[in-house]
Amino acid sequence: MTNQPTPSAADRTAGQEENRTPAGALQGIRVLDLSRVLAGPFCAMILADLGAEVIKVESPDGDDSRHFGPTVNGESGYYRLFNRNKYGITLNLKDDKCRTTLLDLVKNADVVIENFRPGVMGRLGIAASTLLEVNPRLVVVSISGFGQDSALRNAPAYDLIAQAMSGLMSVTGWPGGQPTRAGVSLGDLIPGLYGATAALAALQERHLTGQGQHIDIAMLDSLVSILESVGMRALHGEEPTACGNDHAMSTPFSTYRTKDGTVAIAIAGDRLFPRLTQALGREEWLMDERFSEQTRRNTHPVEFRAALEDALSTRTTEETVSLLQEHEVPVSEVYSVTDALTNDYARARGLVAVEPDGFATLASPIRLTGSVQPRPAPKLGEHNDRINEWLTSSSAVADLASI
Repeated sequence: MTNQPTPSAADRTAGQEENRTPAGALQGIRVLDLSRVLAGPFCAMILADLGAEVIKVESPDGDDSRHFGPTVNGESGYYRLFNRNKYGITLNLKDDKCRTTLLDLVKNADVVIENFRPGVMGRLGIAASTLLEVNPRLVVVSISGFGQDSALRNAPAYDLIAQAMSGLMSVTGWPGGQPTRAGVSLGDLIPGLYGATAALAALQERHLTGQGQHIDIAMLDSLVSILESVGMRALHGEEPTACGNDHAMSTPFSTYRTKDGTVAIAIAGDRLFPRLTQALGREEWLMDERFSEQTRRNTHPVEFRAALEDALSTRTTEETVSLLQEHEVPVSEVYSVTDALTNDYARARGLVAVEPDGFATLASPIRLTGSVQPRPAPKLGEHNDRINEWLTSSSAVADLASI
């Protein structure tokens, strides 16, 4: 081991010709992804989509998510989504030789992402402090359920547990009903987003200090941080509860029945409310003391819902959406997931990307000149030989893509 700073991949490319067309916004940044399943792989995927060189390090048995559905042409669509644009290598980190290989990779890396339970990295002999001794310029992102130093650090954590403990489930669902989990794994996705943001900030800080650092991201902390107005109300004396699709501070701001279905209508404040009354021919609501101002509507939500749904009862969902759009009232039908992925908007905006082998995947919403097109996730151990040859040759300073 050495305590001398190792030049980063970014430093190594600094002297290349200025007119070289970049492969991505993060070209020259090398990331080791030691994580599995979701939070860590998603964090690394964000960086890979922006052009970072990401090496996925798996055990010989592979990431558990390789067995998650849906299965597409014999492969996990789940795994392919979160591990696209990565190179893949297998290492048994309980083996001395494999740990040496990992440390050789660390010497030439800028970022390490891991989501082992706290303490596991240390028991394997590759604690964050050890990695930073090998490469003091390294940024280590650790994502765990409850952080590296809390009393709960050894407790197992899953998205459901994080959602339950954060308070999010208590305000999701219908009044008087069961606490409800959000329909996607926010407990993993939000810390993944924070992890990617923190990694980029730490790389910028390294430009100023020359030093890397260990970043501690917790699933529970991340979910609590996004409680927005719900959290602020709780901090200042109110106990928020579930209110279905309604908004606790805006009316109308919910889903409402039409003649043949449901629409979402969102009006915050009083500026847009006259447009709704005009569109529906219910200008008398502006004179009704229960409905004329938002604060009053908020205290009469049941009565206003009845009045609004009565006005919508003679119109189909399609007619309602068309009418309210003409009056610039925020409105939408409630789409299925399939509709959201295949409608005209999705096609025009490119919400679905197609990889070179024809695999359809969810596109990144980040659109930079340095964003890269998705390429397939690596097969298990696909790049073992290539990376081992790269490490033992004088070309270890070069990008893998050029080998």
